[in-house]
Amino acid sequence: MIRGSFLNAETRRDLIELARGGSAAHRLARRANALVLQDDGMSCTAVATVLLLDDDTVRAW
Repeated sequence: MIRGSFLNAETRRDLIELARGGSAAHRLARRANALVLQDDGMSCTAVATVLLLDDDTVRAW
Protein backbone atom coordinates (compact mmCIF):
# COMPACT_ATOMS: atom_id res chain seq x y z
CA MET A 1 0.00 0.00 0.00
CA ILE A 2 1.27 3.49 -0.85
CA ARG A 3 1.69 5.76 2.13
CA GLY A 4 -0.37 8.95 2.16
CA SER A 5 0.88 12.50 1.64
CA PHE A 6 3.41 11.67 -1.07
CA LEU A 7 2.39 14.60 -3.32
CA ASN A 8 3.87 18.03 -2.83
CA ALA A 9 1.40 20.90 -2.38
CA GLU A 10 1.73 22.25 -5.92
CA THR A 11 1.25 18.86 -7.60
CA ARG A 12 -1.73 18.08 -5.37
CA ARG A 13 -3.33 21.45 -6.21
CA ASP A 14 -2.76 20.88 -9.95
CA LEU A 15 -4.29 17.40 -9.83
CA ILE A 16 -7.37 18.59 -7.92
CA GLU A 17 -7.86 21.41 -10.41
CA LEU A 18 -7.61 18.91 -13.27
CA ALA A 19 -10.13 16.57 -11.60
CA ARG A 20 -12.62 19.38 -11.03
CA GLY A 21 -12.40 20.81 -14.53
CA GLY A 22 -13.21 19.18 -17.78
CA SER A 23 -15.72 18.91 -20.54
CA ALA A 24 -19.48 18.60 -20.19
CA ALA A 25 -19.16 14.84 -20.79
CA HIS A 26 -16.62 14.59 -17.98
CA ARG A 27 -18.86 16.54 -15.60
CA LEU A 28 -21.83 14.32 -16.50
CA ALA A 29 -19.76 11.20 -15.82
CA ARG A 30 -18.77 12.57 -12.39
CA ARG A 31 -22.43 13.19 -11.58
CA ALA A 32 -23.29 9.65 -12.68
CA ASN A 33 -20.51 8.26 -10.48
CA ALA A 34 -21.85 10.24 -7.52
CA LEU A 35 -25.36 8.89 -7.99
CA VAL A 36 -24.19 5.29 -8.34
CA LEU A 37 -22.04 5.57 -5.20
CA GLN A 38 -25.00 6.99 -3.29
CA ASP A 39 -27.18 4.15 -4.57
CA ASP A 40 -24.52 1.77 -3.20
CA GLY A 41 -25.12 3.30 0.23
CA MET A 42 -22.40 5.93 0.50
CA SER A 43 -23.32 9.20 2.19
CA CYS A 44 -23.17 12.55 0.40
CA THR A 45 -20.15 13.47 2.51
CA ALA A 46 -18.31 10.24 1.64
CA VAL A 47 -19.10 10.59 -2.08
CA ALA A 48 -17.92 14.21 -2.03
CA THR A 49 -14.66 13.19 -0.37
CA VAL A 50 -14.00 10.41 -2.89
CA LEU A 51 -14.82 12.57 -5.92
CA LEU A 52 -13.11 15.75 -4.63
CA LEU A 53 -16.38 17.67 -4.51
CA ASP A 54 -18.22 19.76 -1.97
CA ASP A 55 -20.92 17.75 -0.20
CA ASP A 56 -23.51 20.45 -1.02
CA THR A 57 -22.82 19.82 -4.71
CA VAL A 58 -23.53 16.11 -4.29
CA ARG A 59 -26.73 16.88 -2.37
CA ALA A 60 -27.87 19.23 -5.15
CA TRP A 61 -27.41 16.51 -7.73
